[in-house]
Amino acid sequence: MDPGTFERLCQDHRQALLAYAYTCSRDLHLAEDIVQEALLIALRKREHYFPDADFGAWLIAIARNVWFRERERRSIRERASRYLHDHADALFEATAYEPTAWEQERSALRRCLSKLAEGDRGLITAHFTSGDSYQTIASRLSRTLSWVKVRMFRVRAALLACVKDGLSLKHPDGAP
Repeated sequence: MDPGTFERLCQDHRQALLAYAYTCSRDLHLAEDIVQEALLIALRKREHYFPDADFGAWLIAIARNVWFRERERRSIRERASRYLHDHADALFEATAYEPTAWEQERSALRRCLSKLAEGDRGLITAHFTSGDSYQTIASRLSRTLSWVKVRMFRVRAALLACVKDGLSLKHPDGAP
């Protein structure tokens, strides 16, 4: 389907799509987000559309899936938030988040980062400081995405172990 026809069909069905999304969500702003996401997905997958099929029904099906994902995401977030609120005292030690504890953890992390090999430190910096995606890092290093994921997992695990070791050396009795 040529881009002009696709754009016209999307424009023709946008209002119905918005009405459907609003009926599902009962929130105009969320409905607009659902429509926008559905149209982006439709654009990316337009080669999968069969010209004999009902274009509006195809868009509604995409919007329905977007709504289901959003509803599940919100449900999970709400349950997690409720759980944290209900169990905050049991989950968090009051002393664990005092400024001195944070500073000790930051110092241990800095020491551990300095011990990393240059390439591993570059991966951590690219992702966590520069905000590069794993795919961007893989492309820049001429590596596969899988390689970057595995390497990041291993480097992060090594950093965690190093930080824990560094903190336990300061407090051999296990106290914070």
